[in-house]
Amino acid sequence: MKNATSVLAALALTVSLVSGVASGQDRRVPAYLALARICVSEAGWECFDTGDGLAIHEVLLRGAERHDMTYLTFARTYSPRAVGDRPGRLRPWIGGLREDGGEPYSWPRVTTRPTSAGLVRVEPHPPWSNYRDRWLTVLARAREVVAGYALSDVGEWSPCDGEVHDWGGAMDRARAERIGLIPVECGDTANDFYARPSIVEAGSAD
Repeated sequence: MKNATSVLAALALTVSLVSGVASGQDRRVPAYLALARICVSEAGWECFDTGDGLAIHEVLLRGAERHDMTYLTFARTYSPRAVGDRPGRLRPWIGGLREDGGEPYSWPRVTTRPTSAGLVRVEPHPPWSNYRDRWLTVLARAREVVAGYALSDVGEWSPCDGEVHDWGGAMDRARAERIGLIPVECGDTANDFYARPSIVEAGSAD
């Protein structure tokens, strides 16, 4: 379920939108709903079990503080497709995951599978009811995390060995290396997490 549309691609977007997005422009999606949607998008229904959810939360907390944004505004800027501002082409239902647990818009009705003959088999997609409880579990955990996991005590709850400022998938590793992001060990996460050298250097100089 890992999202192939890495948030690393949003690095430039984040910089370009910082000056144009004021915290007062937040549309009323609860911050925990934004985190839960991003979490599922990036690491599936087990995102908090793998540690991805907490590491993503740290990235969002640090980004919001760094750019003087609210948590929600930074989440929207960093991951607009998952939060629901711009539905993704492949999985538009991610941005429609609902706080009340109801079926999200664009929930797929069919799925396709390749066959040994090189053809594609079209099959009914499992109904939303098969996933509802898993979604509500992620949502409840996201609510707890946003309410109680602060940057001031990040060392107590983060799964990572150091500060994290970005994340991405396996397809982003070459680009991450090219632009000089520093890999940070966060355990058995589905995603890779990184520190930005400029931030690390600035912190060392303080």
